[in-house]
Amino acid sequence: MTIEFPVERNELEKNRKSRIIPVAVGLFILILLVLVFTQWAVDSPSEKSGVFSPSTELTNGEGVVFDFAQLQGGPVVVNFFASWCTPCRTEMKEIEEVSSIWGDRVTFVGINSQETSLDEAKKLVEETAVTYTILYGGDGKLLEEVGAVGMPFTLFVNPDTSIAGRYLTTLGQKELNQYLEKYFG
Repeated sequence: MTIEFPVERNELEKNRKSRIIPVAVGLFILILLVLVFTQWAVDSPSEKSGVFSPSTELTNGEGVVFDFAQLQGGPVVVNFFASWCTPCRTEMKEIEEVSSIWGDRVTFVGINSQETSLDEAKKLVEETAVTYTILYGGDGKLLEEVGAVGMPFTLFVNPDTSIAGRYLTTLGQKELNQYLEKYFG
């Protein structure tokens, strides 16, 4: 014989429904904060230099020191990444796709920064099959110079080396194309 307690079941449903609202509001606030922070990070004025002129010595995959003067005269997208940065892996693939389209008008450069293992960084580059310029040796000082507060971090640099924009967090192809149009279109 089964005894039902309709009042208690209704109370349980009410309690469950009453918990959903605070959780939904909390989630909404969290999403709103992420969007506000991301928008703040994009194009936010920095107390750091508004010019991309690295003082850190970086090398290519063969250990040859890179001359940043090579980048002057054309727009450049600079993406900071590290092997331990999970979102960087996805973003590098997205940047590779976009660079194949914009590559004749914009130079793309990846800078390995705050790395824990150079071998892991090179392995990441190999796994993501990026073909744009990759530089190594960033100890975090360059990130600080350009006003980065985390990774992945992307700079949009004008032909005169002034910084057109900054973007914190992972850029997908759609967003990257939008910023390329905005800054260099």
